[in-house]
Amino acid sequence: MELHHGKHHAAYVKNANSVLEQLDEARQKQDFARLAALERALAFNLSGHILHSIFWKNLTPKGGGTPDGDLASAIDRDFAGFQHFRRQLTEVASTISRVGPRWFGNRSEKGC
Repeated sequence: MELHHGKHHAAYVKNANSVLEQLDEARQKQDFARLAALERALAFNLSGHILHSIFWKNLTPKGGGTPDGDLASAIDRDFAGFQHFRRQLTEVASTISRVGPRWFGNRSEKGC
């Protein structure tokens, strides 16, 4: 986890900061042709940072399993049970090209 935090997550933050500097420079030089690509790069790196931030906050030694309480009730109501919810989430997430969202669909398969 230290490697993941110190290298992978840190790279998203470093790259986002770099892109912010490049955006500022492009705007100052009125090099508007670069803005769309830089904005996409910023969105990618910021989303990576945000997803990792959520991931770190959700880590718990006794996590996992089937939810209970209000969350379980909502899942039962909207998805007809946790297994249906999990199958739908896994199938949809596996079609997403970005690694972060797809992690939700692959985590049990890769032992993460």
